[in-house]
Amino acid sequence: MIDNMAQRTFPKKLTEDVTLSEEEQAIVDRCVQGLKENGYAIIENFLDDARLEWLRDEMEPIFEMTGNRVSDRPGWEGMQTVHVPNLFGKTRAADELAIDPIILSIVEGILGVKFQMSAAVAMCPGPGTDPQAFHQDDGHWPIPRPHFPLVANTAIALDDFTPENGATMLVPGSHKSAESIPDDPSYIQLEMPAGSLAIWDGGVWHAGGGNKTKDQRRRTINLNYNLSWLRQQENQYLGVPRKTMLSLPEKLQRLLGYQKVNGVCGGIDYQDPLEYLKIIAGD
Repeated sequence: MIDNMAQRTFPKKLTEDVTLSEEEQAIVDRCVQGLKENGYAIIENFLDDARLEWLRDEMEPIFEMTGNRVSDRPGWEGMQTVHVPNLFGKTRAADELAIDPIILSIVEGILGVKFQMSAAVAMCPGPGTDPQAFHQDDGHWPIPRPHFPLVANTAIALDDFTPENGATMLVPGSHKSAESIPDDPSYIQLEMPAGSLAIWDGGVWHAGGGNKTKDQRRRTINLNYNLSWLRQQENQYLGVPRKTMLSLPEKLQRLLGYQKVNGVCGGIDYQDPLEYLKIIAGD
């Protein structure tokens, strides 16, 4: 007989073992306030030079998978970049980024303690690519606007973001709006040096800019977090092979969805899904 009460455990906070310095906590507090007020925040020099170069090298085989397509979709006309999804099924380069203490602390400050990885994507728009249409990353869920935050999205810049190479266009404060996205919104561009981190509320209107350069790529790692009781954008359970999943740090395993929500949702026979995964892996 299954002792369901004994197994009805509640998930640990993903930041439970995180200790931030005063400087790091100040960065987190500034970013959380910026997201609440303006819908976005930027941390320059988030990556040091050594980590930036390592990520560029490790991610290069992934960026080489980038494709382009000619689109006639309204608002997305022209040459559009085909991003590379399912990073955790393809490379280990983004593992530590996904569970970075500063990123997790900011996301928790916006979404609360119950969140997960929704999607992890490599973006590399090259010369000649056209702008995206303005959109909202939380548009997959039909909840009347304005609403509480559902998504916190990040862009880790591996190249400088400039107006010429298509730095992300963003409408500050638009996460508070109940209006439809206008045809010609008043936006800023997220200009930032390589190694920077941008993070924004999923309700903010934004779009990738067009790359008007002749020889510059704009390489980006995009990590998209959402509330853990929402369906993930990418199916992490199928996208990341079981053998790979078992090799990952426990915090990343739980972030990818192997963790119960509210003590009940996501369990199997009242068991923690990660413990269950380990059991069936031994069969």
